[in-house]
Amino acid sequence: MKINNSLDVARWESLDCKCGKEVIDSFPIKDCLHCSFDQRWKSVPQKDFTIKEPEMKNDKPTGKTITREIKKITLHRGDRYQDVIGWSY
Repeated sequence: MKINNSLDVARWESLDCKCGKEVIDSFPIKDCLHCSFDQRWKSVPQKDFTIKEPEMKNDKPTGKTITREIKKITLHRGDRYQDVIGWSY
């Protein structure tokens, strides 16, 4: 899969984890930027995938579905930490 707007090392990766040893002191109960950004990065697809979408003709759906393979996505990143906000294909 090709990932546009990918970085070798983002700014958020240099942040220290603030989680403690106890469950109550760990993410997601405790606010930890590093773990939050890491969870978002792990939600980004790393392999090609398929989707089903309605077939369109003259900008109107025909009632049929087609299967399309997604081989390229674009990441949307935050400015300050370069964290993943979302992605699109």
